Amino acid sequence: MGEMDLSLNSFVCGTFVCGTRAAALFVAIGISPPGHTTEGPDQAIEEIVVVAELIGELGLARPSDAGSRLGLSLMETPATVEIVDGSTIRARGYKQVSDAVQSLPGVVSGESPAAPSTFSMRGFTRSQITILRDGLWVGPANMVMRPQNTFNLDRIEVLRGPSSVLHGQGAVAGTINTVNKSAAIGEPQQLDVLASYGRFDTYQIGLGAGGALSDSVWYRADVSQRKSDGYVDRTDSSSLNATVSLLWQASDTLTFKVSADYLDDDLADYWGTPLIPTASALRPMSSVISTRTGETLDEGTRFRNYNVSDSRAESDQLFVRADIEWSPTEQLTFKNTLYRFDADREWLNAEGYVYCTQVVDVCTQTGVIQRYYGYFFVFHDQDLIGNRFTAQYDFDISGMENSLLGGFEITNLDFERSRGFRLSEPLVPGDSVDLFSPTPGRYGPEELRGVSPTDIMTRAVFLEDRLKVNQHFSLIAALRYEEMELDRENFNASGDRESSGFERDFDWTSWRVGAVLNLTENLVSYAQYSDAKDPVNANIFLVNAGEDFDLTDAQQWEVGIKAILMQGKAEATIAYFDIERDDVLERIGVDSATSVGGRTSRGIELSGTLAATEKLKLGANAAYTDAEFSGSANFVDFAGNTPPNVPEWTANLWASYNIPNLPIEIGAAIRFVDDRFGDNANNVTLKSYFLADIFAAWTHNNVRVSARVNNVADEEYVSWADVFYLGQTDPGFLFANQVLLGSPRTYELSIEVSL
Repeated sequence: MGEMDLSLNSFVCGTFVCGTRAAALFVAIGISPPGHTTEGPDQAIEEIVVVAELIGELGLARPSDAGSRLGLSLMETPATVEIVDGSTIRARGYKQVSDAVQSLPGVVSGESPAAPSTFSMRGFTRSQITILRDGLWVGPANMVMRPQNTFNLDRIEVLRGPSSVLHGQGAVAGTINTVNKSAAIGEPQQLDVLASYGRFDTYQIGLGAGGALSDSVWYRADVSQRKSDGYVDRTDSSSLNATVSLLWQASDTLTFKVSADYLDDDLADYWGTPLIPTASALRPMSSVISTRTGETLDEGTRFRNYNVSDSRAESDQLFVRADIEWSPTEQLTFKNTLYRFDADREWLNAEGYVYCTQVVDVCTQTGVIQRYYGYFFVFHDQDLIGNRFTAQYDFDISGMENSLLGGFEITNLDFERSRGFRLSEPLVPGDSVDLFSPTPGRYGPEELRGVSPTDIMTRAVFLEDRLKVNQHFSLIAALRYEEMELDRENFNASGDRESSGFERDFDWTSWRVGAVLNLTENLVSYAQYSDAKDPVNANIFLVNAGEDFDLTDAQQWEVGIKAILMQGKAEATIAYFDIERDDVLERIGVDSATSVGGRTSRGIELSGTLAATEKLKLGANAAYTDAEFSGSANFVDFAGNTPPNVPEWTANLWASYNIPNLPIEIGAAIRFVDDRFGDNANNVTLKSYFLADIFAAWTHNNVRVSARVNNVADEEYVSWADVFYLGQTDPGFLFANQVLLGSPRTYELSIEVSL
């Protein structure tokens, strides 16, 4: 029936609370619950018809690895944790991680090829949000994240707020954990197939299988490929993802699992649409963008690509791991994970575009797009090896239930970054192109600027504890001590060592403390304090000796309420947060960062789902975020400004309806994103927008056919702006002045089969 775990029993138990509610669902659709047989010569076996629903529950009764390692449910965790499970991903048609995550309150994703699948959340962006792969950190998000295919995923978990106490450096505004489908004990045999085709020759195919190889061995394997011509000229993209796992239950208390995750992708090489003087625009896009500098976008450039014909933004990576879990008693569990992550990534593009308004420097004529300083390439060679060990002991203290987990983690990251940009090669006519009819041309000579090997060794020990004082009140605390040895070297194009390299040792302690109060059995309130530490915020692989600053620090207070209402027909959450961060480094250019003082953020987030009737499901969320830069003794330029790509308001609304007596579901979704600024100086405003999607699905036995239209109104909007590609128009270095436009109307037809 779909991309995820779609055996009948697991589908229902993954979408509803198993037990009486699951049985009631089966009765409602006219079939027998799993494990129940209908006997008698006059009783026919009913046809199985299950329709995946657009609206799932918030999953408050489910545990999350992103929120806690103690196995706590979302209701028991004193933090905002959200799960987008496989059935929801499938029903809403999310094909990439970013599609699913930005459906959550307050989240915006840009899909910039410079840092694909990075996010804005709680007033922070990019590397200040940690991305995990199956619970493990493999590097700063804006360097290692790629747009994963959702077919291979079991779920996506999102923890909001500082979480370096759980996941190490860089986790300031939140943590996003992508969890692959994996072999599981007792999993039945199944085969899943997906095929879809849509506008811009976009297609996806997926094939997955899992089950038992013997009484003690289970497997799971999934492979998917996604390709598209893209909605901008010459922006073909592709992604091939293969995941496999094998689990052996050696005894009732001991299991071994090995897993592999391979990804080969080629991103759409669309780096943005250039801003031009409003006076020069034939069809100004005033509803999309406004500036204090008298610039706008022209409708005639909407689908133009100003990159070269031989551009590339591709990666090849392999993530392997081995897990051991041993529970010698019911109260004691040991886990160990040994893992390795290898990746090669390449970018080679004309990625910066400036409209020439005067004859100066490389602008030899006006009214054209100059790309000379925008030629840039960067290559990554990454190798990470790590090991995590945990031990959890459940015991009583004076009659109070207590769970204590302790462990250690060691990682060794070897990262070599080679880069180059146009400085010495002479200007040629092909470096400038026509605004409305750009001739791609070729990249030309690869002018090496330098090579920067970086070695990072980290060692951490951590504790997490939950004390259940009584049936109504629990205390949860966590502590992490971490050490980092950083060795950064820089070599010029001739291989000579430069003085900008440095070595430094860091050590820091992170902690979190919280409380959960059960007001009733299904209504809880919570409060927590958490902090985060980060040696260098903006990008650890850009920092040189001149930016060798001490630890940055972030603290957050959060309070909230979580509820399961109306006998499980509704779920709701509300949270208030307040985050303060000091000594923030921000990337301000293609190869540089600087301290911009601090940053504060506060806001409210709400989510809810409602089964209004047996046929009608509703869901909604909204977030308000008030974020701003704060000055420091040495830097006050941006104090009081709102950070880029941070909307004040976002909201999402979904509805789905199962047509009576027919295996047909129809639904719609609306997304609102408020005005945002595109730059630190707040000179560029990205206008608010609404996106509306509709779908219809028909399900028969194990086959589901669905049709979907996204952005029905063909709304034009700016999805993201990078500060180092916007307003970089100094006459001596005309680098870039552009923003990314979002996708127009798209449509798709898909078929899913589960056997």
